[in-house]
Amino acid sequence: MSKWYIAVFLGVVAIQAIFFGLATAQDEIACRGVDLNMTAEQKSQVTDCLAENGIKSVWKIPVERLSCFGLCILRKKKLLTTGGKLDHDKILNYIMDVMKPDEVKVPLKEGTEKCMKEHGEKVEGNNDPKCMTFMEVGQCVHDVFFDVCID
Repeated sequence: MSKWYIAVFLGVVAIQAIFFGLATAQDEIACRGVDLNMTAEQKSQVTDCLAENGIKSVWKIPVERLSCFGLCILRKKKLLTTGGKLDHDKILNYIMDVMKPDEVKVPLKEGTEKCMKEHGEKVEGNNDPKCMTFMEVGQCVHDVFFDVCID
């Protein structure tokens, strides 16, 4: 697998963790060893998007389905505007509600906000069946997530 595909995969996993709370079989991903604060509905949204995209596990997402899976999560959590852009306020509030431990909330919020300002205008593109316009913001949030959450 090329480095580009690995970067894409890690970017999508990280953006899902920050924006949506990534779950596999109802287990939360952790930040600095602390589980995210997710509801049953939030976990169910992830499961629904896995099923809609024909994916069995978040750890086994085919590269060609990564971006569309991420967009499905954004749609289900109503984190996109009607025009297909990132809803900045909802996303930032979601981070503050879901992320743990408390000391990561502000750096994740600030880093994600910067990513959305720099790359968030191109999330849902016209004639983009593979949802690749999502990747620029995904890679940026990936970098923020790993800088803040991984010890």
